[in-house]
Amino acid sequence: MPAGEPQPALVYVIAWLALLALLGLGIASALLPLGVTMPAIQFGIAATQAAIVFILFMRLKGRPSLKWIFGGAGFFWLLLLYGLSLTDYATRTGFPTQP
Repeated sequence: MPAGEPQPALVYVIAWLALLALLGLGIASALLPLGVTMPAIQFGIAATQAAIVFILFMRLKGRPSLKWIFGGAGFFWLLLLYGLSLTDYATRTGFPTQP
């Protein structure tokens, strides 16, 4: 597909359904007693959602260009925020590890 040409509507519908399915999976996993694996599962679901948004809506699919640099910077920022959140969670004391 040449650059600048709009993507077919079917691609957006599939992405929307995938994002909704991942949202449902995230809600369902929040209600299950998964213990200490809960943050890893939730972060994995969120990273998958972010990857769908990066590839489709930022139009990163295709040959490398300046968009890849900005997309990589956004993904690096996301990983940085996840890493800082995990270090904050890992260093907390006084909270029970099991419900």
